[in-house]
Amino acid sequence: MKRIISIGTLCAIATLLSASVSSYAQLVNGGFENPHFSGTTYTLISDSSVPGWHTTAADHQMEFWSNGFQGVAAYEGTQFVELNANLVSSLYQDVAGIAAGQTVGFQFAHRGRSGVDTLRVNIIDAGVDNAFGTGDDTTLFSQLYADGNTAWGFYTDAGNAPIVSLGNTMRFQYDSVSAAGGNQAIGNFLDAANFGLGAGSQSSVPEPGVVALGAGTLYLGGMAIRQKRRISKK
Repeated sequence: MKRIISIGTLCAIATLLSASVSSYAQLVNGGFENPHFSGTTYTLISDSSVPGWHTTAADHQMEFWSNGFQGVAAYEGTQFVELNANLVSSLYQDVAGIAAGQTVGFQFAHRGRSGVDTLRVNIIDAGVDNAFGTGDDTTLFSQLYADGNTAWGFYTDAGNAPIVSLGNTMRFQYDSVSAAGGNQAIGNFLDAANFGLGAGSQSSVPEPGVVALGAGTLYLGGMAIRQKRRISKK
């Protein structure tokens, strides 16, 4: 017996699949996989050699860790970064081209190194002059996140007030706030960062089960439509 799927159900599934792949997409190198370094420990790399990312540290160094070093597995991929490299600093990317009125979302994974570490996520609009640090900057979002060193915490904008673009360049920024032990060169692991159009309740990649269900249901729906057309011709 063939399963009959209504057109309304097909449209709902298509909308779900479209939504699940449309969120974010503005950040470059959000998983910190580039540049890839050989070895199984960690390395310091100048931010001039890191696609997308910049640091406010005076020495311009970013600290990359390899998956599994000192027992810390990457949240995704094979690399992640430590926000506190040699100095207390911020990591950021600037994003342009999002129209005014569009809702933006974010996601990231955070973990402490020696204990509970705390960072702040800031999303800042540069104003009509598109220059940061001037009088027309607007903070669109600012929130603290704290995690221990036993597991990654994964966060999105879901549950917060909508973050709405003003149509200017926006800065997505992680600020180091505190690190367990008080050593300014130790703390705040980051991975799986993304930011852009969409809401945090959506995944940047559809779940495999959803894709399989959608594809299978669309196929069954197509069979049902063709069967109905054959019947109508008799």
